[in-house]
Amino acid sequence: MVPSGLGLRVELTGVSAEARSAQNVSPEVRAWRYDPTPDGVTVTLLTGTPVAARSGWRAQLVEPLSGSDRSRLAIDLSPALADLTPLTTRERVLAAIPTVTALGGAAILAMRTQWVKPRVVIDAGHGGHDPGGVGAVTEKQVALDVSLRVRDLLRSAGVEVVMTRETDRELFADKAADLNARAAMGTPGTQLFLSIHVNAMPAASAIRGYGVETWWNPNHPLSSAFAALIQNNVIAVTGAFSQGLRNNRSLAVLRNSRIPAALIEIGYTSHPVDGLNLQNPNYLDRVALGIAQGIREALVTGVSASGVGGADK
Repeated sequence: MVPSGLGLRVELTGVSAEARSAQNVSPEVRAWRYDPTPDGVTVTLLTGTPVAARSGWRAQLVEPLSGSDRSRLAIDLSPALADLTPLTTRERVLAAIPTVTALGGAAILAMRTQWVKPRVVIDAGHGGHDPGGVGAVTEKQVALDVSLRVRDLLRSAGVEVVMTRETDRELFADKAADLNARAAMGTPGTQLFLSIHVNAMPAASAIRGYGVETWWNPNHPLSSAFAALIQNNVIAVTGAFSQGLRNNRSLAVLRNSRIPAALIEIGYTSHPVDGLNLQNPNYLDRVALGIAQGIREALVTGVSASGVGGADK
């Protein structure tokens, strides 16, 4: 099987079929075609959404029917099918991130430069009495799981990571106070703020909700660029369906931050396929790696608050 953009080509040998085709079969299959070859048949599926080597589709052989010696090939097509293969040992290591400069008052007078680790806030959404979305998984648990994985990747690469929570707890019982406290942890000297969440939709429309999206608010000139780096890196590593960037809602945890800030929704607990992704440790590893790579790219390319001497206002 050879995936190619919006298509999947299946080369079968030892079988025969007449040339046939059909159009507008379903949202997942826009068209299919049989092409006889000297050795068998080539089946071409034109899919409704992109497919890649490890995402957008699955295939398996099914036992022959009674009285037949031929196995059957079952192909599942869904844009929510992400890359669930394990990361290699080499992929699990994030490249070191350079230190940043800090000029304090006395240091400025003495013309001395201090080199310090860049500082990033990772916010695991919800927690304690606030479970967040509940479906195939509970949002607060998955958000914390991924946040801890991101923390470990960043720390090993030389980043000072500030966690809004490292256990199942809320910061304040009052929701508004809780969100404000999280945003306030992006203190002067911190470069980036990222909040990690899981999405959900009502049961009646759950089948329409899948994939990854990243939110930003105009709290800082670099927030949109930071959100784009997070979204692009997570999609590249996971093969998940991209719902793109969002900024049409004011989110307290973003708008009250004084530094570049973004919020990523890493999948839908209400969707039957995304729900399975979110239960898979390989998918969570890939999400964490994509987030860490996005943060690293932001830090090394200047898409972050200026040096540790003071956050941009």
